[in-house]
Amino acid sequence: MPICRKRLILVLGILVATVGNSRAQSAPDLRQIRWGYSKKQVREAEEKKPTSTRSDKLIYAQVPIGSRMVGLEYEFNGDSLLSASYYYYVNASITQSDVVAAAAEFDALLTEKYGPGKTAKVGEIKQTLWMTPRTRISLALGNVDKGWSVELVYLCRVCSGDVQAMPKEEFKPRKEIKDF
Repeated sequence: MPICRKRLILVLGILVATVGNSRAQSAPDLRQIRWGYSKKQVREAEEKKPTSTRSDKLIYAQVPIGSRMVGLEYEFNGDSLLSASYYYYVNASITQSDVVAAAAEFDALLTEKYGPGKTAKVGEIKQTLWMTPRTRISLALGNVDKGWSVELVYLCRVCSGDVQAMPKEEFKPRKEIKDF
């Protein structure tokens, strides 16, 4: 009899954990997309068609974020969404001051949504990190290979099997801000 009770308790514990995890994943992780989406699901969630597709990436040009039009790249592990990167860099129509202003705007919006991040500076690159139970968010500004750029990267924490990343209840940001 004690063995049956132990098994019943174990099954109930697994059931509760599974229901809790599925409930925690009901909200989008970014934009209208959740980690683990297939390429098809990401395409369906985006309003535009991708500019370029590769075996492990979907790339979109001229995507609005804040008051800017930026590039967006989704990266997949197999057919499961692993990360999303917004990028904005110096070119013929974008100056260094435009890039710095974009970084300041993105930082302010992310801070409004998630609270203050942790900032570090290495050389000319400034990076700020935010962590949610399911996502690592990185905002980097600097003068790299091809000039000044800002990159905003959302990386799936739960895809790595990091059980500490799994929320016990649904995570809610301080304020909902579209596309961040």
